[in-house]
Amino acid sequence: MGTGKQRNIRMNILILNWKDIKNPDVGGAEIIVFELAKKLIKEGHAVTWFCREYPSCLNEEWICGIRIIRKGGRLGVYLEALKYYLSLKNRFDKVIECINTLCWQTPLYVSRDKRIVYINQLAKEVFFYELPKPFCYAAYFFEKWQYLAYKNTNFICYAKSVRKDLESFGIKKEKIAIFSLGIDHKRYKPRIKSKNPLFVFVARLVKMKRADLCVRAMKSVCQKLPTAKLAIIGYGPETENIKKLINKLNLSQNVYLVDKNNLFFSKNVKDEKTKLLQKSWSLLLPSVKEGWGMVVTEAAACSTPSIVSNVTGLCDSVIDKKTGIILSKSPNETELAEAILLIAQNSSLRNQMSLDAFDWSKNFSWEKSYEEFRKLIV
Repeated sequence: MGTGKQRNIRMNILILNWKDIKNPDVGGAEIIVFELAKKLIKEGHAVTWFCREYPSCLNEEWICGIRIIRKGGRLGVYLEALKYYLSLKNRFDKVIECINTLCWQTPLYVSRDKRIVYINQLAKEVFFYELPKPFCYAAYFFEKWQYLAYKNTNFICYAKSVRKDLESFGIKKEKIAIFSLGIDHKRYKPRIKSKNPLFVFVARLVKMKRADLCVRAMKSVCQKLPTAKLAIIGYGPETENIKKLINKLNLSQNVYLVDKNNLFFSKNVKDEKTKLLQKSWSLLLPSVKEGWGMVVTEAAACSTPSIVSNVTGLCDSVIDKKTGIILSKSPNETELAEAILLIAQNSSLRNQMSLDAFDWSKNFSWEKSYEEFRKLIV
């Protein structure tokens, strides 16, 4: 990997990522890459971001100096990327392959000195939540074999637990470097907490994020704390199911969804996500798997501890019993409810966790993240 000594070298960089910042399904992984790409542009590098199309999108546009090229659908984009790269073989100095479930197989067409793989997380258990039988078993088995061509490829990620996952797929530890996640402290900072118990869930509404578990847990929480509320911030294929569950459990006075049009990727006066993270007593994120859980660090910067599952990524982003509570790997609604009540009913614990979470967040910044990232890719 790079030593970071070639500070003044200006590179032409290709980023392969199946979604871009304007994709309706955009998530934390894309936001992180976008922040790093903007800093590459600011330093004088040229960046092209190749990704898949989505309804009514432009096939090409420039965003913050980044050239965005969209070709192909969910699967077709991988073939289109190969065709695009081969047509411009000598144009790029570095290719950053961002893996999200499916690999781009860059070792088959990009020389080793030019390529590096940025991985947010492996799928593994996620398949059992997001795919029907028997496809989930086939996908779970197939995922490991995608990495056969990557034995001599350098990887970067931001969680030790993700590195362990990669090692289980046969990638040597010395080939996997870790850099820290960034955060915008001007946007995420402490404010006055809600007078009544307020909790937030922030994620795309897909099965593997387990928003339904949070709703079910609130049923017993509200029986003991009638004024407690849960704000669900996100949208996705599970939106309607979550709405139905809220009505089924008669929780419409306590649990509500935030309009997706109130979500922003940068500081904005209409930014409900940040306001709710600042007011909240705790973030709830019992996901099946994360690359880190960017929102956990955002919450921490708002002096908000997190209640998470003991899974890849989240076991790194939360310090148990200090910046939050780490549950079991597959918590049930009773376990989650007990953790919520512990924070809600123990003010001294809650206040100390808030302070510790804020102190923990000071370890992260986009400047630090970029410096570490840049040294690894040059």
